[in-house]
Order: sequence, then structure tokens, then C-alpha cells
Amino acid sequence: MYQRQVQRVLWIVLAANLTVAVIKLFVGLRAGALSAMADAFHSGLDASANVIGLVGIALASRPPDRNHPYGHRKYEAIAALILGVFLLMASLEVIRGVIERLLLGGQPEVSGPLFLLMLLTLPMNLVISRYEARQGERLRSSILMADALHTRTDVFVTLSVLASLAAVRLGLPWLDPAVALGVVGVILSAGLRILRSTALVLTDSAAVDPAEVERVALSVPGVRAIHRVRSRGTPDETYVDLHLKVDPAMSTEQAHAIATEVEERLKAEIPGVVDAVVHIEPGRLPPSSEWEAMAVRLRNLADGLGLGVHELHGIQTPEGYHIGLHVEIDETLSVEEAHDRVTELERRVREHFPRILSVTTHIEPRAHGPRAAGREIPETLAIAAREAAERIFGPGSCREVRLYPHEAGYDVALICQVAGETPLEEAHRQAEAVEQELRQRHPELQHIIVHVEPAGMSSNTISVSGAGRDDLPGLHP
Repeated sequence: MYQRQVQRVLWIVLAANLTVAVIKLFVGLRAGALSAMADAFHSGLDASANVIGLVGIALASRPPDRNHPYGHRKYEAIAALILGVFLLMASLEVIRGVIERLLLGGQPEVSGPLFLLMLLTLPMNLVISRYEARQGERLRSSILMADALHTRTDVFVTLSVLASLAAVRLGLPWLDPAVALGVVGVILSAGLRILRSTALVLTDSAAVDPAEVERVALSVPGVRAIHRVRSRGTPDETYVDLHLKVDPAMSTEQAHAIATEVEERLKAEIPGVVDAVVHIEPGRLPPSSEWEAMAVRLRNLADGLGLGVHELHGIQTPEGYHIGLHVEIDETLSVEEAHDRVTELERRVREHFPRILSVTTHIEPRAHGPRAAGREIPETLAIAAREAAERIFGPGSCREVRLYPHEAGYDVALICQVAGETPLEEAHRQAEAVEQELRQRHPELQHIIVHVEPAGMSSNTISVSGAGRDDLPGLHP
């Protein structure tokens, strides 16, 4: 679609430029006007530039291949570069003509009809340049923008030539070479601008403002920081890569979802971006206290030993901290093996934190995967679980009881309601009390989950299922 649109514009401009060049050449040959012939040569270059553009866009539109994984779009920039070189060559040709006129003498002869015919090319040049510039901006095509700049010089050149012809008619033939030198200045300026813009593309200059990329990326929830923003390509086909930091506690799936969202927003909000590569890094926020810093580092030490840590708590004294924590270890290990690993963790903690005076650990087996469903559920067990919950939370507070049998016993999930303004600490204490009572009275319960929610949700139910633990929906707050 892009290729056909650019090619259509170039064919239209090519036909118009050929028409203008023929008119100017006719004027220059009939009158012997150096300025008119120079302008005709310049318009001819416009037409040849359109041909170069057609070839360049055909090459640039080829799909990516093994040797060109980013595609072939730089061929369009190369075509624009050739256009800039042609402009420089045209300026040299006009300079040569000026030198000949000054050395050999002579002056152009201008008639009224030829002057009017020359005047007709001005609006044609203006229409061509404005049309191509608008289409170049709409399609974000570097070859159209470069060619529009090239064609726009014709407007100023034609005005200069008309002024030169008028001066000759008034008996001032010396203005003709002087105006021709002015034409050289316009052509050189356009050529250098095209060379500069194409050089930026070919040398992989930044194609997007890094601040704009950072603004879009930081608008995605979960992104903590952005750095190493890079971009390359053309205005209509820009490639961006960046590094972003997210919470190190995120799962790979969560971090990937954030990266995907950043990529989609960059392509949607920044014109011309067709691809974005996001590198994810852990981004820790500065700890708010010495205790938080130690907690984060302690978990890192446990991760290094393949241990899980929770229930971290401590007592602070003027000399330092006395801490306690629960350590999760592979349940297949013996007590001796598990104790050795925990002892190593304690040693590393004291080594890294001199202000930790003592470390007390509670060893517990790490939870394994889901168990196979099986066995029948005693009807009294579900009733006993509800009664235990309502003794602590209050009558009618247990909204739902879910029982799941497996080969090792039973798992139970209780959905209990409390007043919305209840302090979280109090609700947690009550949930732990329910769990402790059920464990004492019903040792066949392997896992107990007490979910606490604000009062006023759904009606009381009892659910009995044969699913495994990983199939329990909605049990966690």
C-alpha cells in the first residue's frame, strides 16, 4: 500500500516536471537566455530525480530477508542521497555557464511571448512542490520529502530567472549571470539539506526523541524506570529498543506482559514506530528503612541457597536486632540435611549483617504440587469446619466452605465475612485462630485456607469437590 501510494505521487510529479522542463528549455533555446536554460536543466533534474525515486522505492519495498532482517527501507534514503548529489552537479554546470558568459560575452534576446511562456511555469512549480510536500508528510516518505525540497527550489529559481529576463529587456544584461549565481546558491542549499537528512538515516542517527519514548513507557503501570533508549530508521519506519526496570518480585509472565504493553503503546502513540524491543531488568526501589533493606537482602541470601522465607519478624534493641523467620525446605530432605542448609543461611545472615545479634529459624516443608483427588468426604467434616469459623468470627459469618479430598487427607477453604471497618490485624488474628482450632480437632486436614472479606457478599454455601489444590478458584484475598 505504501509503495503504490509513493509511486503514484512520483509518476504524477514526473509528468509535471517533464512538462515544465520542456517549456523552460523552449524559452531558453529561443531566447538564448542562460538563466532560462539553467532553470530548464534544473527542472530536467527534477524529472530524473523522480525516476531515481521510483527505482529507490521499488527496492525499498522489498520484504525483509535473511541478509536484511530490518528490510530494505534504506534504499529510499540512498535514492534521496543520489538526488542531493545531482543537485550539486547541477550547480557546477550552472557555474560553468556563468564563467563562459563572462569570458565570451553575449546577452539573451527576449520577446514578449517567450516572457509570458516563462511566467506560466511559476504556478506549475508551486503546485508541484506543494502537492509533493503534502503527500510526503502524509506518507512520511523521505524520498518524497527530499524531492519536494528539490522541486521547491524551482519556485525561487523561476522568480529569479523572470527577474533576470526582465532586467535584460530593460537593458541590464549583466544581471543574467548574477541571477544565475543566485540560482547556484539555491541549488546548493537544497542539495546540502538533502545530503544531511539522508546521512542521518544512513548512519543510524536517533529517529525518536528519547524523552518521548520515556514518557510513553512510564505511562504503563508497573514500569519503574527507563534507560538506554535507542532508535534508528526513517520517519515512517522507526525501530526502538530500550531497557526498563520492573519490580523484581514479578513473575516472568507479568514482566513479559508489561513489556508487551510498552511495545504496543510505543507503536500506537509515536508516529512511525513499527517495532520496539524491550529489555526487562529488576528495579528495586530504595528501601525505606534499615529493616526493609535487611529483609530484602536476607531473602536474596535465601534464594541463593534455594530456600523460601516468610514470617520474617524481629526485635530491635540499641545494640541491634534479634530476628526470627520461617524457612521452607524440600520436604524430601532429612532433618539433618535440612538443618545443615538452615545453619548455612544463618551463618551468611550474621556475616552480611553485623547488627543482627541472633537468628532463630523455623523449618517447614515446602508445599508440593497438587495431590490426586480421592476418598469420600464425611458430611460432618464440612459442618464442623463451618461451626469452628462461626465460633470465632460470629454466627452467620462463614459464607462458604470448600472441601477437597486427596490421598493424604483433605484440604479446606473457608470464606468468612467481617465488618468492613475491622482492622486487618484483628481479622488475621481471627483467621489464625480458626486454623489452629481446626488443626487441633481435625488432624486429617492437610491445608487450611481462611479467606476474609467484607460482609455483604453472596449467600452461604457448602462446596465439596474432588479437584486438586491448584484447581481451587478464588481462595486467596
